Amino acid sequence: MTVKKEYTIGIDVGGTKMAAVLFDGKNVIADYVLATPKDDLEHFMIMLQALVEPLLEKAKDLKVKVKGVGLGLAGVINYAEKKMIESPNIPVINGAKIAELLEQRIGMPVVMDNDCNCFVRAEALAGAAKSYKNVYGIIIGTGIGGAWWYNGDVYRGAHGNAGEPSVMVIDFDEGYELEKTYHKLMQGNPEQRAEESYRGDVLSQKAFEEVGKYLGLAFGNIINIVDPEVIVIGGGVVQASDLFMPAIKKYMPEHIQSTEAKKIKVLQSKLGVHAGAIGAALLVA
Repeated sequence: MTVKKEYTIGIDVGGTKMAAVLFDGKNVIADYVLATPKDDLEHFMIMLQALVEPLLEKAKDLKVKVKGVGLGLAGVINYAEKKMIESPNIPVINGAKIAELLEQRIGMPVVMDNDCNCFVRAEALAGAAKSYKNVYGIIIGTGIGGAWWYNGDVYRGAHGNAGEPSVMVIDFDEGYELEKTYHKLMQGNPEQRAEESYRGDVLSQKAFEEVGKYLGLAFGNIINIVDPEVIVIGGGVVQASDLFMPAIKKYMPEHIQSTEAKKIKVLQSKLGVHAGAIGAALLVA
């Protein structure tokens, strides 16, 4: 018996670019990428629509029906009102009901979720953590974000923002938070820092080692609290993981209480650049 494929579109909005995929439940059929506009809400919505339209045209050419659109955005979301409360990278969308606005433009249902929730959903259902039930996912890119997958779904907590590591204090003497420390060490441009490191710049290499040290500390805290089977890391900076992964592996066990938990693996995303968009596409049930 042939199982009928269901086609959906998934959107992953990042701080510098936004990507979308046409997904058939197993494979990415087509993808499209545009720069993320940050000047005003109207321009943002125009570009978001422009991101979706080529994929709708592709579906039309293939003579398949798109069931709906999933949308992943960084930030704190009011799920009851389907509204963005606070976006760390795109403040012009704060307070806006982005899913509803996009629905009005494209004439089909749109489901919205946090981008890290989308990432861990994709990796748990179709990626590196497919064989696990208890997964913590973290994105390291423009910023740092995370989410916890537990027994078949994202655990949101009482107020919808559970699993977020960005404001975790990792230096109590100075009061440094994880994401702010990351920005400081990367000087706001992790790609450039990585290029400098590979060219032999010692200061850039040490900066990545520091990032690995603080991530190891953060992972240790997360493991002590939620005890996942595995941690999956994704985001643009993962391409330079050899610069910071050794430090993670060195420092993480030092902060884990359970002897067995010290063996937890840190895996890299299997779905790569499409992970967030695939996770968004999977929102459409």
